[in-house]
Amino acid sequence: MENYESKLLSINTDEVPLIKDCIAYAEFSFLESIKTTDAYECALRKLAEKLPYKTFSWPSFGQYREDWYRVEVGEFRHELQYCERGSCQVRESFENLIDLSYQILKIVSCSLTPSSIKIAEALDRIKDQRLLIWLRMSSEICHMFQINHNFGMRMLKANVTWMCEELVRMRVFNKPADAFKSEKHIVQGLTLSGLSKSAASQLYNELKNT
Repeated sequence: MENYESKLLSINTDEVPLIKDCIAYAEFSFLESIKTTDAYECALRKLAEKLPYKTFSWPSFGQYREDWYRVEVGEFRHELQYCERGSCQVRESFENLIDLSYQILKIVSCSLTPSSIKIAEALDRIKDQRLLIWLRMSSEICHMFQINHNFGMRMLKANVTWMCEELVRMRVFNKPADAFKSEKHIVQGLTLSGLSKSAASQLYNELKNT
């Protein structure tokens, strides 16, 4: 894979303050009493109204929709399915509605933050496709922290893991563990969403100490 380290490190975004904890984690615990798909859809959409960004392309709740996600909820069922060619396959089955909500909110969040969109517009869709993935990964972290800290940390761990693995694929580092030790690279990845370097460094240190 091409080593595009210099281009990655040269990207500067417009810094924006991070709006945090729009939906307290405790509010999701109240979903656990829900036993039907319709009631769950109503409750989750109502929570999502508190988000500071618009949501897009919600899954279908209980209904078939070609080439898109369907959600099924029951007393012992918390599934995210994918509809295709007249049938549905379970993409993931969750232990509880909090985990399902996390995945759905990831799907419906806008793919890039306003700061990342400005960078994406200046990139070549073919030559810079890996950089576009960095922008999306960084934006997902930002969006999840806007929901609450718990969701944000889950996304931070997952997407920083991808960043470390990508730096290995780029041959910048030999191992993901070595990549993670490079605060410069990880903080740069986090700031692609518009986070300030101080906020990104704080998140990096929090992740390092978990």
